Amino acid sequence: MNQTFVKAALFGVALSTLPAHAQDQRTSIPVALVAEDGTTTEADWPLISKDEMTKPWNICVLFPHLKDSYWVAANYGIADEIVRTATSMTLYDAGGYNNLSTQLSQMDNCIAQGFDAIILGAISADGVGALVKKATDAGIPVIDFVNGVNEPSVSGHALVSFYDLAFTTGKYLIEQSGGEPLKVGFFPGPQGAGWSDDAVRGFNDAIAGSPVEVLVTRRGDTGLNVQLDFISNALLTYDDIDWVVGVDIAAEAGAIAVRNAGLIDQVSVAAFDIIPPVYEDIKAGATKASPTDYTALQGRLAVDMALRLLEGQTLAAKRAGPRPIMVTQENLDTIEYTDMFAPKDFSVTFNLTEGK
Repeated sequence: MNQTFVKAALFGVALSTLPAHAQDQRTSIPVALVAEDGTTTEADWPLISKDEMTKPWNICVLFPHLKDSYWVAANYGIADEIVRTATSMTLYDAGGYNNLSTQLSQMDNCIAQGFDAIILGAISADGVGALVKKATDAGIPVIDFVNGVNEPSVSGHALVSFYDLAFTTGKYLIEQSGGEPLKVGFFPGPQGAGWSDDAVRGFNDAIAGSPVEVLVTRRGDTGLNVQLDFISNALLTYDDIDWVVGVDIAAEAGAIAVRNAGLIDQVSVAAFDIIPPVYEDIKAGATKASPTDYTALQGRLAVDMALRLLEGQTLAAKRAGPRPIMVTQENLDTIEYTDMFAPKDFSVTFNLTEGK
């Protein structure tokens, strides 16, 4: 067995680490159902009940990393839904977007161990393809979670398009420009990650022909220090940047870098997806805005898709995700915190056996 696989399994956390208000009692999630031609339909996605479970299904969950609060929120949504349905899960963390080989080894071990289903936060939309096909050929449903998978045999997609999220942020910047030139430093995450490549296309499509201009793009791992270095260097090199825009961690780093450079009155920050530090920065006025993809709800949806397929049910759509909205200082108090993020008392949970 792969050493990383064993190490992850040793860090299991019991049910007691879930907060007291866990096992969310919601019965449905507002989603956009995405048809094969790309058209969307708004709907409520009913969540499968505990009483519908014919056995305590065991799900393998594969994450690119757990280095930031985005993936902790994803962990919470999945874990809480596992508890609610009295099923089981084991989560494996590849350690970062540079570790595709680790994720592939972990996934191969999940297949070999005979997990009932796999929820996959893919490091590479194309790089996981062969193992997705191997799993589905073996009768193991694979749910593409958050990041995107291109292999056609994947069983379902529980995600919000990062193209749409970044497009939304691009249109927001056009509004903020007031028709005047606006220059951007863009920090969308690692090249080759499907979600990041989608975000680049979405943002660039949104600002095409507008007064918004990207002066510099820097791409790399979503570690805070990596993004902080990118942004700090860009602010030194390009003294006419008006906005720092990027993935959640880049926005968190951007607020720090702008403050450290003494540019709070000159450079604004926006994200194309949200995590608690970005939420707090919006509340404090250090960051202007970010769309939310309701990360915790995506986790619930991924579990529901997997369980419905295991119970022989037909999904309402092969691809679905919560309906995103733009979060600003004006509306953030109206949005349910735990639909987006993990509760503040939540601890990372790797192992749950029959909801315990």
